[in-house]
Amino acid sequence: MNRMFFGDSRDLFKFDLVRHIMKAFPDLASFTLVPMLTEEEPATGKKKTATKDLGLALKNGRAGTQNRELMEYMGRLQEIDDDIEYFHGIQSYFKKENIIVDILHKDTFSHEHRVNYFNKMFEKFPANSLIFLDPDTGLEVKNPTQRHLLFDEVKKIYDRMDHLSILMIYQHLPRVTRTGYIEKRCRELAAVTHSRPETITDNEILFFILTKNPEIETRLCAVLGDYADKYNTLVACYRGEKP
Repeated sequence: MNRMFFGDSRDLFKFDLVRHIMKAFPDLASFTLVPMLTEEEPATGKKKTATKDLGLALKNGRAGTQNRELMEYMGRLQEIDDDIEYFHGIQSYFKKENIIVDILHKDTFSHEHRVNYFNKMFEKFPANSLIFLDPDTGLEVKNPTQRHLLFDEVKKIYDRMDHLSILMIYQHLPRVTRTGYIEKRCRELAAVTHSRPETITDNEILFFILTKNPEIETRLCAVLGDYADKYNTLVACYRGEKP
């Protein structure tokens, strides 16, 4: 997660999708956000750009824009520069939706101290929760930085997760062929978790969603498909063929 983009269309998509999943699985006790917040970059034009971004999202019917209350929240979050206020805004929205939110590690994430970051997470690891890992860019590349989540970290978190929980991972799509990229990343995740991830994408960002529970796994594709049906910009449960 990057402070530069608080309240933008990606935030709108991610938090509306979280809401949809939490409502579809009412037995989940909580939503756990692991923000992996990176250092702030120069904010020149940030608010103007973010506001324009949200307006274009509405015009183009992008994911989350049917949720007008969340849209209003995103607009307010764009005006926030303080991390604590931002996280409080997220918690306030989900509280109105009767969803308990636990935000782990609100401090800045760094490549050098990533071991300590995740070790602290394991000290208070959630149960029966939708656990959302939100790296700035996504899964690791050849030369990973603080913007990336390492596969070893995914494995440790997945192994620690109970059978009632769901793991959700943010991924920014690079400028490559979508088909091959999604298939490659799904194979890599399957290799470290021994579980096939479900996916949903708007062709700009992608979410991988995994669980250890076969019953939940079966339902996940239908839940994501229902969400994708609301927006013609989305493709869910992509497995090499158009759904």
